Amino acid sequence: VAANTDKVGYTEALVSANTDVAANTLKVSYIQPTYNVNTYYEELGGYVIQISPSGKHGLVAAMQDQGLSDWHGANDLFSDPDNHDATGKEFLDWRLPTKRELNKMYLIKNDIGGFDDNYYWSSTETGNDLVWMQDFNDGNQYYNNKNPSYVVRTVRAF
Repeated sequence: VAANTDKVGYTEALVSANTDVAANTLKVSYIQPTYNVNTYYEELGGYVIQISPSGKHGLVAAMQDQGLSDWHGANDLFSDPDNHDATGKEFLDWRLPTKRELNKMYLIKNDIGGFDDNYYWSSTETGNDLVWMQDFNDGNQYYNNKNPSYVVRTVRAF
């Protein structure tokens, strides 16, 4: 299609009479939905565990564990769509939760569902060789080296 750079043949009347393009006379625009904490949303890929005051942004927990791994191998687990449920595999921005976020997940683990009474990795490091994890049996948080195999359950921001 050649551009009509000289605007030849265009008048206000002809442009107004163009019925091929519908005008947005109502000035309708997209309104971002608001979400509630402690609620599952398929369109977000999981369970909302944290929300902004506006309800438009927050943090979602995955609905299933991504597997068992040492800390360094966790990225391989949550980067693989096969390790997520049907809605979770639609997103590519999953990550390990921080120590604080992991504790939020523990506090509502029965609402989210699918957790084992096991240790879960966080992304919060303490020094070069140690990282925090949480026991989902009793809720205690500990730090350890990055070599043991613990469970990976991810979060994503929206």
